[in-house]
Amino acid sequence: MENKETTTIPTEKKKNNPNKLMVVVIILLLGFCSYLIWQNMQLQELIVNNEIVITDVSSERDQVQADLEEMLAQYNTMETTNEKLSAELAAEKAKIEELIKKTKGKDWSIYKLKKETETLRKIMKGLYVQLDSLQQANGALEEENYTVKTELNNEKNVTKNLTERNEDLSDLVTVASYLKTSDLKSYGVKIKNDNTGKMTDKAKRTGKIRTEFTILKNSITIPGKKWIYVRILTPDGKVLSEKTDDSNKFDFNGVRGLYSSKKQIDYKNQALSLTIDWQKTEDFPIGEYNVEVYADGVDIGKTKFFLE
Repeated sequence: MENKETTTIPTEKKKNNPNKLMVVVIILLLGFCSYLIWQNMQLQELIVNNEIVITDVSSERDQVQADLEEMLAQYNTMETTNEKLSAELAAEKAKIEELIKKTKGKDWSIYKLKKETETLRKIMKGLYVQLDSLQQANGALEEENYTVKTELNNEKNVTKNLTERNEDLSDLVTVASYLKTSDLKSYGVKIKNDNTGKMTDKAKRTGKIRTEFTILKNSITIPGKKWIYVRILTPDGKVLSEKTDDSNKFDFNGVRGLYSSKKQIDYKNQALSLTIDWQKTEDFPIGEYNVEVYADGVDIGKTKFFLE
C-alpha cells in the first residue's frame, strides 16, 4: 500500500502543470490585448487633436486671405493724378497680391502672414493720409509748396521703412493704456514788459500761443518719462514749427510730421496739469487755429481758437 501511494502523486502533478501554463498564457494574452486597445485609443485621440489643429490653422489662413482681399479692394478705390503717389499705390497693391498667393501655399507660417498683413495695413493708413492731404491741397493750390513736398517725401521714407521697424515690435499698446486729457484750451498771450502775459485774441498783440490741459489718471499706462507733443496749425493749414527737417518731427497715427512744441514729463499714473507755450517767430495770421496734443504716437486731445 505504501508503494502505490508514492507512485500516484507525481502523476497528478504532471496533469496540473499544463493547466497552470495555459492560465498564464491566457493572462498574458489578455494583458497584451488590453495594451493594444489602450494604444489604439491614444492614437485615435492624437488624430482628433491633429485634425482640430489643422482646422484652426486653415481658418486663420482663410481669415488672413480675407483681410488681404479687403485691403486690395480698398486700394482699388484710391485714385490720384500724382505720379509718385500713384506709383506707391501700385507697388503696395502688388505686395498684397503677392501675399494673397502665399496664403494659398504652405511654405509661409500663419505668424509671418499675419505680421506682413499688419505691416501692409499700416502702410495703407499712411497712404490714405497722404492721399487725403494731397487732394485738399490740390483743391486750393495750383502746385505744392516746399513744405508739403518735404512732408510727403519724409512720409514716403516712413512708409518704406515701416516694415523693418515693425519687425522689432513685440507688442502693441492697447487703446485703454493711451493717455487722455481734459480742460484742453489754447489761446494767444500778450507779453508785457515785465515778461508776464495776459490772454488776448488779437493777432498783432499775440506774442506766444499757450496750450493748457490736464492729463488724466490712468493706472494701465506704463509710468515713466514721456514726451508730450503739440501741433499748432494756422488758418492756412501750416504747422507752426522752428524747423522743417527731420529733427523737428515725430511719429503719430502711423505717419511722421512736424510738431510745434514738446515737453517731457515723468508720468506716475496720476493726474498732471501742463502748460506748453509756442513762442512767436513771425506774425500770426488772422483766423482759426487748430491745436492737437499727442503722446505715445496718438492724439490725446484737440481744440481750436481764433485770432482776429
